[in-house]
Amino acid sequence: MKAAEPFNISRLTLREFYMSIIQQTRELLKLLVFGNTLLPQEFTLGMVDPQAEISVWLHGAGEPLDVTRRHSTVCSDPFTLCVSFAVGCQPDAKRLRSLSLHYRERSGDKRLLGEIGLKYADSISLPGMELLLFRAGSANNYCLPPLRLCAHYLMQAYSQWRKPNTSGLRMSFLDQRAAIVTFIRAHPVALVSSVDASGGNIFPMNLMGELGNGRFAFALKDSRRAAHLVERTRRVALSSVPISQAALAFRLALNHFKDSVVWEELPFATRVSIALKIPVPAFTPRVREMLVEKVHPIGSHTLFVATMVHEEILSKVPELCVIHGFYQAWRLRKHRAELQASVRKDSLNKGLRVEKESDQCTA
Repeated sequence: MKAAEPFNISRLTLREFYMSIIQQTRELLKLLVFGNTLLPQEFTLGMVDPQAEISVWLHGAGEPLDVTRRHSTVCSDPFTLCVSFAVGCQPDAKRLRSLSLHYRERSGDKRLLGEIGLKYADSISLPGMELLLFRAGSANNYCLPPLRLCAHYLMQAYSQWRKPNTSGLRMSFLDQRAAIVTFIRAHPVALVSSVDASGGNIFPMNLMGELGNGRFAFALKDSRRAAHLVERTRRVALSSVPISQAALAFRLALNHFKDSVVWEELPFATRVSIALKIPVPAFTPRVREMLVEKVHPIGSHTLFVATMVHEEILSKVPELCVIHGFYQAWRLRKHRAELQASVRKDSLNKGLRVEKESDQCTA
């Protein structure tokens, strides 16, 4: 009995020593394998619209076409993109088999950072416009070196194997890789307002894009109540979110599951939009009011094609956007201190507690 207590203390100390060695070894392996690239997959930052970093080009239809402001993601499961064409200008059947989207630096060396091979799936005819829908035939990401990218994919697969899928989406490995490529181009986050007899709702959205000629595409998950509200009313106001209000916008994500909100109980003041008289946040620097022209169910999402009826721009300020962590690692690859600071800022944007620097970004 008298020798037991010193023995237990010694054993505990030795155990702590070994645990410390194991932890240090893990951190060293993470550093060797991932470097500075262990970042949140959904990375937030502020950008003035239109974003000036990435251009998106359609290849395979003759001369490359700049479709940066003529395309959008319209479904996650199965992953689907749309590209708009003037009637009579869409690719013929032969060229439809060899199309791809290239994501490039807009300035500098105009480096190719990602590409998605397109497989034609469907088309939607609109007055003066043909909207072509594509699935992913291939996906290549050049933001990270191949071995490091492979390590990320393996870690992601392991994480998905360990944790139950609560999203309701069954995305293939190819679809996941293609979706990551699309977030090389910054996706603005907007607050969508719509009203009906029940009172209406307001919620964040980032699957959206311009189509040209005053048309706009956006997609909402069909299983969420917000999508059915928009389908009923066919009248929406899209409010830009200044980066200073990012955390507030993310808090409104729960509204996707609600039939309506009490406008007076929202944590911010509202005003009425000019054309459609829809409540919008008083803090928004820009409001785009739209009438839904086409509703098209696709897999897990519903695609809405809308026509803009009024745009109000009050100021040009950095707006809340989302990119993938791979692209953030690439854009700040030579600026370690700035990268670490951006990770802390991302946590604040999401309303999360800022962890210690070592937990945020492997240096």
